[in-house]
Amino acid sequence: MLTWSPEFETGVAMIDNDHQQLVKGLNDLERALADGQGSAKIANLLAFLEKYAAEHFRREEDCMQRHRCPVAAANEKAHQQFMAKFASAKARIAKSPGSSALVAIQTQRELSDWIVQHILRVDLHIKACIGEAR
Repeated sequence: MLTWSPEFETGVAMIDNDHQQLVKGLNDLERALADGQGSAKIANLLAFLEKYAAEHFRREEDCMQRHRCPVAAANEKAHQQFMAKFASAKARIAKSPGSSALVAIQTQRELSDWIVQHILRVDLHIKACIGEAR
């Protein structure tokens, strides 16, 4: 399970709230997988994560562009890679429904690792950008 930490806070309430919702969604997925919940529940959680991540990425990219963050282009590229990885996982699940739980577990782990590293290495740059804009 991911645990939200103050070290993840960007100082932008909207972005921090989005990050917390993504962490909650990943934790919900981990719980559903651990509890052996059905494929419909897991599919719904994956769909939520995909949709929410896309919406969050748009908001975050707009914020970085507005504040002229030097990492804005790298952030956008990382978001595209994340969505491609997610699409690949969905395709693997669709091709092999019998192995969907295994693919979902792998996807949950990869996405959990990705989001923590992305927040710490890229998103936290927003703090400095907003500080410079003030």
